[in-house]
Amino acid sequence: MNDLPRVYVQKQDKEIKNYQEEAIVNNKKEINFKEILSSDKYLFNHTYLIILNDNTQIKDSIISIKNNKILTIDNSWINIDSIKDIIEIKK
Repeated sequence: MNDLPRVYVQKQDKEIKNYQEEAIVNNKKEINFKEILSSDKYLFNHTYLIILNDNTQIKDSIISIKNNKILTIDNSWINIDSIKDIIEIKK
């Protein structure tokens, strides 16, 4: 294969970081449960879209957090470690 003439070659001054390991590690998002469970609002009146790590989506109201799990209004327990994101659905 022929090399390009020097006119077309761009000089790279910085290190390019495109490793798959770095891309996988940096996708963790911190969820602020103190903001969600603030005492100035009624939690059962707010609907949330809970996205799990396996991309399952749950639309439900959050009641409380106990022992590293979230209790929803439908009486289901969701492990906090399995949650990717929580988005409040505005009515």
